[in-house]
Amino acid sequence: MKLINVFLLSLSIMLLFGCNKGAGTFTLEGVITDASFNQPLAGAAVELYGISSGNNQYALVASAVTGEDGKYTFTFDRTRTEKYTLYVKKNQYFDQELEVYYSQLKLKETNIRNVTTTAKSWVEIKIFNNNAANNDHLQFIRQQGKNGCSECCFSGITHLYGFQDTSIFCINDGNSLYSIEYAVFGTSNTGILGVTTTPFDTTVLNLTY
Repeated sequence: MKLINVFLLSLSIMLLFGCNKGAGTFTLEGVITDASFNQPLAGAAVELYGISSGNNQYALVASAVTGEDGKYTFTFDRTRTEKYTLYVKKNQYFDQELEVYYSQLKLKETNIRNVTTTAKSWVEIKIFNNNAANNDHLQFIRQQGKNGCSECCFSGITHLYGFQDTSIFCINDGNSLYSIEYAVFGTSNTGILGVTTTPFDTTVLNLTY
């Protein structure tokens, strides 16, 4: 009888731990920062999506809207997930996303993931040639400013010929410098022009030759 009781006790312990295998919750938190104004970003939508192992399907795990302190906190169940993606969105700010791999998360401590974004701004490159000839040739290229985003302007050299009275609009990080390097072929008219773009607005950069 004693042997049977020991066996049943052992079996109960095995079942208990077997049922709890893989259980637990993760805590993920952080601060969303507005780098244009060097302060926490309030009113940002933060969403966490998980991609399940094997089926490659994303599913919403948790969502929140940041308060005045820019903070978000998620607590979610530990599941068979390969990785998570954290999305940060707010109107007139650049969207951000951050991959968080399952293997990087810890159960017994808070996982910190801070994200920085910037306000959108625009530069109007206002080009005017008031003494044009057919063979006038202007070229310019962005020297400093936002690049590599879906809304960003062409990153190579721009060539313009003859009479010009036009504007080119380019997106930029708010409160950041946008500058171009230009040259008028056959003349000594070369240089660098730049402006600091105002968040949520358009700043004019005049290029007259």
